[in-house]
Amino acid sequence: MNACTTLKTTVKSLCRRFMMDRAGNIAMTFAIVSIPLLGAMGVGIDYIRALNLHREIQGSLDAALVAAIKDVDVKDDDTLKKTLTDWLAAEASISDSYTLDTDSVVIDRTNKGITATVRASMGTSFLRILGRDTVAVAVQASVIDGTSVETKNPFSMYLVLDRSGSMAWDTDTTYQTTCYTNTYKKTGAYTCTKKYTKIESLKLAVGMMVDQFVTLDPDEKYIRLGAVSYSDKAHSAESLDWGTTKVHEYVEALIADGGTASTNAFKKAYNSVKPTSENNAHKKKNGEENPGKYIVFMTDGDNNDSSDDTKTKSWCDKARDDGIRVFSIAFMAPSKGQALLKSCATATEDYFEADNTASLVAAFEAIGQASSKTPVRLTN
Repeated sequence: MNACTTLKTTVKSLCRRFMMDRAGNIAMTFAIVSIPLLGAMGVGIDYIRALNLHREIQGSLDAALVAAIKDVDVKDDDTLKKTLTDWLAAEASISDSYTLDTDSVVIDRTNKGITATVRASMGTSFLRILGRDTVAVAVQASVIDGTSVETKNPFSMYLVLDRSGSMAWDTDTTYQTTCYTNTYKKTGAYTCTKKYTKIESLKLAVGMMVDQFVTLDPDEKYIRLGAVSYSDKAHSAESLDWGTTKVHEYVEALIADGGTASTNAFKKAYNSVKPTSENNAHKKKNGEENPGKYIVFMTDGDNNDSSDDTKTKSWCDKARDDGIRVFSIAFMAPSKGQALLKSCATATEDYFEADNTASLVAAFEAIGQASSKTPVRLTN
C-alpha cells in the first residue's frame, strides 16, 4: 500500500501524478551536486588569479633585484633587504590585490649575486564558499652580477625621450623622502610619502642604465651616448660622446611641458648614429670598425598629429634597413602610442610596455644589458 491508496479518488489521481513525476529530479540532483561543482569552479578561478599574481610579484621582484645588484658590494644585508622591501611594498600598494609579508623577504648573498624570496597572500573569491579565505603565493628570484667584467662590445646609443606635458603627471609608485614644514628655509624636517611623476621615473630609469655603463666602461673607450628630448618639437640635444656624464646631466635637467611630435627628434637620433664618422670614432678609440648602433625611443603618449606617426615610422624603417637597432618603450602610453612604438622596434623583444616606475627601470636595465651584452642575468 502506498501513501495514495487511502485518499479520495480526485486526490488519489493528483497524488499518483505527483509520485510518478520525475521532472523535479534534475533540480534536486543539481542542488545536491552544486556545492562541490561551485567549489571546483572556485578552485580553478582562484588558481588562475593566484598564478597571475605570482607573475605580477615575480616581475616586481626581478626589477627590484636588478636595481639592487649594483650595490651588492657596498650595502649590508639589512640595507639591501630594506631596499627590496620598500620597492615591493610600493608595488603591493599600487596593486591592492594582495598583502605582502615583508618579514618573509629573505636575502641570500653569494658570489656578487642576490637570491631573494618573498611571500604574499591573496584574498579568495569562490573558495570562501569552502571556508578558505586566502591563498599563499611564494616567489623567488636570483640575479647574478657579471658587471665586474668590462664590456668588449663597443656601441653608440642615442636616447629619444618624451618630455611632453603629460610626463609631469603622477604615477602610482610611491617613495619616502624628507619634507619640510617650511620648504623655503628647509626647517621642520619630517618623513613623507610622495608619488614619482613620470619624468622623475624616467630620470631614475636612465640613471640606473647609465650607472651600468659606468661600471662596464670605466675608461670610457667603448660606449658613446647621446640624447634628444621632444615635446611638440625636438629640443636641444646632447651630442654623442664618450662616457655617460653629459647624457646623465642632460636627462636630469629635463622639464615636462608641451605637446607631442616625435619625428624630428627621431630623425636627429638617426642622423647622429648612422654616419661613418661614428665608425671612425670607435676605430680610433678601441679598434672596432663596425660598432653596435642603437636608438632608444620612449613616449608616454601619442603624437598630436597623425602625420608624425607616419613620418616617425618611416625613419624607424630607415634605421632598421641601415642596421640600427631600435628599442622602444611605451610608458603608461595609450594604444595609439603603443602601436607606433611596436612598429618602430626592430624586433618583438625590442619593444617594452612599462605600466609603472619599476617596469620602466627594468626596461632600461634590460636595454642596457642587451646593448652591452653584459652577463648580468636573472634566474627564477
